[in-house]
Amino acid sequence: MGLIAEDRRSIVDRVKTMSPIFIGAMVFYLLFALLFRSHQRRQRLSKLGERAPSVPSQLPLGLDVLITAVKRIHADQFFEWGREILNVPGRTVELSMLGISIVMTDDPNNIKAILSTKFSSFGKGETFHEIWRDLMLDSVFATDGEVWHTNKDYLREHTAKFRPTDYAITEKHAQHLIRNISDGQPHDCLNEIDRFSLDVVSDVFFGTSAGTLLTEEQPIRESVEKMYNANTQKLLLGDLGALLPGNKAASKVVDDYLNDLIDTASSDTTKDPTEKARKEQTLLGSMVVRGTSRKLIKDQLMAILLGGKDPASIAITWALYQLARNPDMVETLRKEIESTVGMSNPPEPHNLKNMPYLHNIVQETLRLHSPLGFNIRTALKDTSLPTGSGPEGKDPVGILKGTHVIMANASLQRRADLVGPDADTFNPRRWESWKPAIWAYLPFNHGPRICLGKNFAVMQVEYILCRLFQEFKGVTLVSEDGGEGGKGTEVKIRIALNTKPAEAIMLRFVK
Repeated sequence: MGLIAEDRRSIVDRVKTMSPIFIGAMVFYLLFALLFRSHQRRQRLSKLGERAPSVPSQLPLGLDVLITAVKRIHADQFFEWGREILNVPGRTVELSMLGISIVMTDDPNNIKAILSTKFSSFGKGETFHEIWRDLMLDSVFATDGEVWHTNKDYLREHTAKFRPTDYAITEKHAQHLIRNISDGQPHDCLNEIDRFSLDVVSDVFFGTSAGTLLTEEQPIRESVEKMYNANTQKLLLGDLGALLPGNKAASKVVDDYLNDLIDTASSDTTKDPTEKARKEQTLLGSMVVRGTSRKLIKDQLMAILLGGKDPASIAITWALYQLARNPDMVETLRKEIESTVGMSNPPEPHNLKNMPYLHNIVQETLRLHSPLGFNIRTALKDTSLPTGSGPEGKDPVGILKGTHVIMANASLQRRADLVGPDADTFNPRRWESWKPAIWAYLPFNHGPRICLGKNFAVMQVEYILCRLFQEFKGVTLVSEDGGEGGKGTEVKIRIALNTKPAEAIMLRFVK
């Protein structure tokens, strides 16, 4: 400490002995360097296109824009704010904050460019990777290039197909869920459904269920949620966010869980030959048998844990919220269930394929309540978006390397000009005659990064909705103390990587 203090005094003494002319020259040089860099950026941009319209700012370095963005996230109003600022010609804006440029768009042509036609120009980027490393590790969700391709190949083999045991495993955990919510008491819907999804996904892909429906202790789920909330806010700070520390305690809980899974699979003593064979053919079991490194196994397990659990549980919760507000839809759904599969036996694959109203409920839920409401990419090189600048918003937008781009899927799928005047209304019947353009409906992405497990996720959502309304004749929205909930009250949207209900959706299931 004494040496550090001595060094500081030495620096101060040197500055004091500098002539005013020398100090002025240094200041001039720094200003010139900043201006020259700004000039270079403008020249590079001019070759690519113009800048998108900026979100108005009154303070230096866009400090007020950053403050507003953080406030809106904390108040669960970021979705509404995003719709407000995107209401410009070209549906594309630039947020300049602390020297960081973030472009946001809900234009289908721009999203198509990012996810498909200019796929090589955009990726997760190193900043995203660093911010999310404590949770996503080096998984498919946080990597680019060869690492991403390797991860994708490991996952595709196990996520792109159904296993003969998938439905039986799902039914086992559906019975646990039904037992939990059959007491006539109000239940936090997302809490119960998220536990169900985690138990199913861990059983199907890891060979061992997390068993969260059978216990009140939820360390793995709580740790993941903490990292979701913290890292989402770090993203607004761009490169600065990558320098902030992660949650070591939460990371350790997740890492211990992954190590326990690998150790259990490596020393499995299952006697039943059928169950032993099933475990060896799971994602985890097959990697252990092949001698895959522990690090690579962890990367794939985290991808499954996050991608397999959250989209399905969020979609099921939003669907039940809307059905609780629309008893007539529940009645229509139950009639379809009764005529297709009956009320006694669990649905089989061919039953779900022959239930168009159930399928439309799921599609409408994914439209109105996209689990991935805001999707982020980083420009890996200087490039452009096809539209968003100019007086009418029809000219290209220049995007410099390192610029973060947010695709506002939640806003896109509620645009009245693309969906209709009732775009903010939950209406499964619209799907009987309405078909969205491919780049105006993105529940599971499109292009090379399309969700590998989308079919499994849809099956989970349809299966559990069918089972719940075989067992229950209705569902009621209530307050936490059991009083009647307001059917007209809109639940806010929370942004924590995914877009989920901002408050507990309390439901009472009626036998």
